[in-house]
Amino acid sequence: MYKKVKIGLVGCGNVATKCYLPAIISTDKVDLICVCDVVEERVKQVKKEYGAKEYYLDYSEMLKKADIEAVVILTGPKFHFSLSMEALKAGKHVYTEKTMSLTLEEADILIKKAEEMNVKLVAAPAIILNPINQHIKKIVKKGLIGKVCFICAHSSHGGAASWDNYTTDPTFFYKKGSGPLYDLGVYSLHTLTGIMGPAKRVTAFSGISIPEVIVRSGVVKGKKIKVEVDDNTLILLDFGENTFAYLDATYTMKESRGPGTIFYGSEGVIAAYGGYGYNPTEVETYIENKEFMGMKGWFSKDNKKSIWTIGDGVLHLADCIRENKKPIVSAEHARHVMEIMIKTYESAKSGQAQNITSVF
Repeated sequence: MYKKVKIGLVGCGNVATKCYLPAIISTDKVDLICVCDVVEERVKQVKKEYGAKEYYLDYSEMLKKADIEAVVILTGPKFHFSLSMEALKAGKHVYTEKTMSLTLEEADILIKKAEEMNVKLVAAPAIILNPINQHIKKIVKKGLIGKVCFICAHSSHGGAASWDNYTTDPTFFYKKGSGPLYDLGVYSLHTLTGIMGPAKRVTAFSGISIPEVIVRSGVVKGKKIKVEVDDNTLILLDFGENTFAYLDATYTMKESRGPGTIFYGSEGVIAAYGGYGYNPTEVETYIENKEFMGMKGWFSKDNKKSIWTIGDGVLHLADCIRENKKPIVSAEHARHVMEIMIKTYESAKSGQAQNITSVF
């Protein structure tokens, strides 16, 4: 039995209760010491339901008083930088939801501060930890499908306003600082770069296709939302050596069938299914060259399924703290993806391809 990492969690909304807390309480890797939120009724309910020892309404107070080693930040994106910075200054390890900041300059500040304080900084999404993506990466690195020539990735859905089970107000998804690129596309961008390495160039089309949406369910059912951020973004990535990728990140995909992500190689194909491409649940592989597999066709042995959840990113942080190792889900990787997203909009606006200068 190893020592549990003591954590505090801030932000007790849908993301926390649906994606993170179930994974956190199902493991012996972490100890949920406290939860924090500005809404008292909500934080009390989360404390009770998920067995936290304490709750706080004031984040600064939590950092000063709670016996914690790490902070999990699950608030809205505009608060990620300030909350992460305060935690790092307090000497806490940090796991922050996407994106870790709103600018590259802020990301650089967080990375530098984590280094200065000698603490771990993990920046979501932890999608590359998904066993499906690890499996795909091994196939690609071994050259089993030959040279990867191009990739198609879908990272879209109909938008939270169209869901019939969304429990809070989804307005912020359609406002500046959010939108499908930062909400959904970020997953596929992390996946593709996590498997293929840093991208070198981006070209994009982007705009608002549906100017107004009506909330389908929940506490603000029937509310009309004016869409103020691009809801329809199409991206082309250049990985060098004439390896390209296509990615969609939209709130205009009401339904889709088929693989979410497909890697087309000179000797075969990898198809990942499920989760709109950003959370694959199953993978199939077709390998043409008999030298590798001794046969030709789609192989059931590669038809693997995922047991991963988004909350596994917190468990990865705990492993990195205990073993003092560098996170696979690094802040540098997240910064690289941020640069791609920022330059995606620049490309769409200018009509010109944009070079990506960062690596990880």
